[in-house]
Amino acid sequence: MKIRLIGLSDETAQAVELLTQTFDVIEVSAPYPTRGTGRQIRVYLEVRLP
Repeated sequence: MKIRLIGLSDETAQAVELLTQTFDVIEVSAPYPTRGTGRQIRVYLEVRLP
């Protein structure tokens, strides 16, 4: 399963940490800036259901 997170850097880091407690996280991408929204970033995760 692939998940895209969009938010501030601290928010996405916290969300990744929480998701690793729930899912088997296979891969976490580098942060990418979002288009036209200023400080927000995108992070992509690939996870496997437990």
